[in-house]
Amino acid sequence: MNRLYSAVKNFWTRDKSFNFLLIILLCYLFVFIPFLSEDILSKIIFLFVYYLLLTSSMPFLIKHNRKLMATLLFALPFILLIFEIISQALWIQVITDCIVAVYCLLLGYIILLRTFQKGHLNIARVQGGIIVYLLAGFIFCLLYHSEAILSKTMSFHGLAGIHRKEFLYFSFCTLTTAGYGDIVPVSPFARSLSNLESLIGMLYPSVLLARLLSMEFFYKNREDLDI
Repeated sequence: MNRLYSAVKNFWTRDKSFNFLLIILLCYLFVFIPFLSEDILSKIIFLFVYYLLLTSSMPFLIKHNRKLMATLLFALPFILLIFEIISQALWIQVITDCIVAVYCLLLGYIILLRTFQKGHLNIARVQGGIIVYLLAGFIFCLLYHSEAILSKTMSFHGLAGIHRKEFLYFSFCTLTTAGYGDIVPVSPFARSLSNLESLIGMLYPSVLLARLLSMEFFYKNREDLDI
């Protein structure tokens, strides 16, 4: 267990791990979810990619009781997926959405810490910023999906169903402020979420770019002064 933990940690603490994580997210968000149906295979793929995301943050989140925490983190979503496949209960989907959203939020926080750590601007920092942006869209997708289930699809107009791919499409339309208008939030909570997401979509790229450029100028000027 310790060897596995060390191997995972060594991989995810390298800058090259961002390449792998970015490819996973792009394939998952723009290939798997939009084109796969809500069948057993799709749910297994959902769980597999979730595990890949989880392993990237687990070495940093687990400091004590590694075996117990790792077992809980890996066993809980697996159990939920099995129940979701067997019972088709909507409340299990809501719980799964909430758990995955929390983990993605923690993962985004950890990636931002690595993105803004001391040092010059490089491709890994840019990739980290893109990953967090994609995670933000995915988190809001899960929140929209849960809201639609709890409100019995009364929170949105224009939906073709309550599958996650519908809300992933709406989420990135909102995050990028494209706003095609084919799906419209109508409940107060859904409108608040969409307003918050649009603000994040507008402010985050500007703040990220300004922060990265200021860090690069700072370290470059300090090196010039040392010379």
